[in-house]
Amino acid sequence: MKGFEKLFGRLRRQLPQDKGEVKGRQLSEDQVVEVAALLRKVGALFEVVAIDVGMHSEEELLLHKASQEEAITAHLTSEHYSSLVEQVWELRRQLEVMPLQLYVQSIAMGELVYHTLNHANVYFAFRTASELGVYHWTIDAKEPSKVTPWEKWWSTVILPMLESHSFREPFIAAEGGDYRWHDRFKTEPSEYKLQFSKDPEKGDFFDLRPIMTEDFRFSSDPEFGLEAADILTNTVRRSMSGHFDRRGWMALPQLMIHRKSHYIRLISLSQEERATFRVPYTKVLNDFRSGGRSMLPNKFYFN
Repeated sequence: MKGFEKLFGRLRRQLPQDKGEVKGRQLSEDQVVEVAALLRKVGALFEVVAIDVGMHSEEELLLHKASQEEAITAHLTSEHYSSLVEQVWELRRQLEVMPLQLYVQSIAMGELVYHTLNHANVYFAFRTASELGVYHWTIDAKEPSKVTPWEKWWSTVILPMLESHSFREPFIAAEGGDYRWHDRFKTEPSEYKLQFSKDPEKGDFFDLRPIMTEDFRFSSDPEFGLEAADILTNTVRRSMSGHFDRRGWMALPQLMIHRKSHYIRLISLSQEERATFRVPYTKVLNDFRSGGRSMLPNKFYFN
């Protein structure tokens, strides 16, 4: 981070600013290329989740939201403490009145955090394994003076959301990686939680609480890391909406981990499958199918 802040601090003097903060929506294609080159130099990884709300009806989003509202309280029983039951019901009530836009964002951010952990854990286990020993989370705050109700709700439910996701899709690990730094997060889940595991007899279980809460904060300050993330995220948004030239977005795949599908994780909250091969941004998605970093070092691919 020190190397990044030093280099980015020099570069940002040349970038457009709004009230002392660099905003991704204002950068040109050439400026994005410069930022991406800097981030690649310091070893940054970029993960992004997108949703095309134009492919969803309001009814579909409301239906998905209603299912999540029911899921929050679905497993409460008379054996749970009354104080816990009331806390969970309060979370459900807050979700019930949450605007659809914030609900969609909460789902997307949950996906983002899960896949960031999943990919980075394998990637760094074969490179700088000590990175797996501590996690720092900085979330771009919506208001400068306070944590909003949505931010408080999301920071509360992200743990059970991640835990549930990891039970359905356990975090991956590759033989030969150095996972010693994960040892302090290993745990034995209760019998109650084990019933939700896809394969309770296989693999390790991790306590996500220290991973997510040891250093977790919202910030409205013009921090360099948040500015860089905003630049890359806005580049994806502008590119998919047809407001950015190809030379700008082509700088981003090199910051991402290569996988079989395109690198932009495009989620859907509809029960119907929607084809993406005819959408206006198909060319953008296709450009995010190559050029990424290998998950494993080259020696694991070639003899």
